[in-house]
Amino acid sequence: MRHFFTIVISLLHFALFAQDYPLTGHFQSLCEKDIYYKNISTLIRPSTGVENEVFDSLIFTTSKYEEKSWLNRKISREHLIVEEDDKFKVILDPILDFRLSHNGSKQGFLNTRGVRINGNLDSKLFFNTSFYENQAEFTNRINEYYNIFGVIPGYGRIKRLGTTGFDFYTAFGNMSLKVSDKINFTIGYDRLFIGDGYRSLLLSDFSAPMMYAKASFKFGRFEYNNLFTKAINPNFKNIMWLDNPTSINSEYSSKNISYNTLTYKRNNWHFSIIEALVMSADLENWREPLYTISPFFRTAYINYNNRLVNNFIGLNITRQKENKGVFYSQLIANIIDFSNLPEFAFQLGYKSFDFVGVSNLYFQVEYNLVSGEMYVHPNNELHYGHYNQPLAHPAGTGVNELLIISAYTYKRLSIVAKANLYEGLSNLNIFYTPPVSSMFISAPNYIFTGNSILYDIELIYWLNKSNKLQVFTSFSGAYFPIKNTSAYNIQIGLRTAIRSNYSDF
Repeated sequence: MRHFFTIVISLLHFALFAQDYPLTGHFQSLCEKDIYYKNISTLIRPSTGVENEVFDSLIFTTSKYEEKSWLNRKISREHLIVEEDDKFKVILDPILDFRLSHNGSKQGFLNTRGVRINGNLDSKLFFNTSFYENQAEFTNRINEYYNIFGVIPGYGRIKRLGTTGFDFYTAFGNMSLKVSDKINFTIGYDRLFIGDGYRSLLLSDFSAPMMYAKASFKFGRFEYNNLFTKAINPNFKNIMWLDNPTSINSEYSSKNISYNTLTYKRNNWHFSIIEALVMSADLENWREPLYTISPFFRTAYINYNNRLVNNFIGLNITRQKENKGVFYSQLIANIIDFSNLPEFAFQLGYKSFDFVGVSNLYFQVEYNLVSGEMYVHPNNELHYGHYNQPLAHPAGTGVNELLIISAYTYKRLSIVAKANLYEGLSNLNIFYTPPVSSMFISAPNYIFTGNSILYDIELIYWLNKSNKLQVFTSFSGAYFPIKNTSAYNIQIGLRTAIRSNYSDF
């Protein structure tokens, strides 16, 4: 590990833009160390508590402390408001993210205020909601992303604030019903994630939240999930700038995406078969429910001459053993027709929460390979994206990435180091084919990475681990050998670290 930190720190003479790595997994207030090794499914997130007693107890923990000062307890140890009895529990916390940034030539800021509410009724009905109001000026390539695609990664509708800033908001929420220990249902509006890696090559929490419904069934060593979502098609005049809108809330062109997962658990191994189907809004009415709710394998009977669907199949495999760590992998294939070899995406990774026997030393290494036309479909309305953002890897297609993360936590202090090494070119203008009428049709291709080294070092002080309130400072940068150019970004701030916002692509 000493050599790893030496390598990362030596890169500092290079000078991308940080992903907020909260050490709490993907967009939820759960520490991954508490989730793994319990023989529970970790395939689909977010979790609401309905899945099992482990998630229930972790999400709705309401520990009390002995400090006499109410203010000190609420700032440093407890949730802000807790109301509970034998049957009912509600937890309310503020959401804050105040930060300043500087890249050497420009200053930026983020001003986020919000609230989060979690609750359950008799451990049968679970709900949570959160709302974020944001104003920001960015110092990095988020501005370039907006200029091309009309959105900020991770969010939907936005508006300009002055000439250089942005004003945007978002809300998340879901409600779950535990019918029995083996059956549960969830409806919600959130970012979703399928897999065990830092990236997901099928469905990641990079893009904007989406409407979804999930049904889960357990039988013996098996668990089956059907996940139905609604995604927004690309609009290169900006998501809000339709040709003839009747109002600002005009209906946007959309598509439906249905996922099937079947997981088998045995002796620390979790084997998951995964299937995804993107369906055009023009699909015949009788076909949509058939394709949506039917279990495996829709790929076997779909008419491949029908250009109204885009389908994927794959495997997710993990081995979870406490003294060994978590080994994980994904293999996803894009099945359009049988006349050509399928495009594919492959992931292989490892993570440990007490690496080499050192308590609270986190280490993760991950390799991602995405072929050049993966997720692409001849019908652009069936592209694998949402709100002009990829649904899988943030860089779209043509990805060859090695990712290394290490973190050490001592009491309330954490230090996190992350490096992304890319080889090859990743070009989202291949992933999306703008229509002729696009206002961005003459824009240069948006090359995300090329051959590059991205890195980020963060120092975190945990003010309150119950609601994930942190003070942090970070130094992030990028070096592009082909162009022999570099960039850096420095941040300092106060944040509630429950969601990941990516810009390391």
